[in-house]
Amino acid sequence: MASARAQQHIASAVQAAEHARAEMVAEDRQKKMLADADQLVAMAQQLKSAVDQTKKDELSVQVIKQADQIEKLAKSVKDRMRQ
Repeated sequence: MASARAQQHIASAVQAAEHARAEMVAEDRQKKMLADADQLVAMAQQLKSAVDQTKKDELSVQVIKQADQIEKLAKSVKDRMRQ
């Protein structure tokens, strides 16, 4: 009977540790998503400023590269949200 209790106690401790680890992973993922979202906002503001400075029929290579970077970061945030 003591052995069964010990096994149950160990199983409970393992389960608690796994739960704590899962919470830490989720918290880290949330922090990363928030940081990436802040970065997306800053990049979008920079892109808007750059586009505002361009002429009607003219887009620079730099503006296109900025848009590509925003797209990649947004995709990574979206993928992380699905996990």
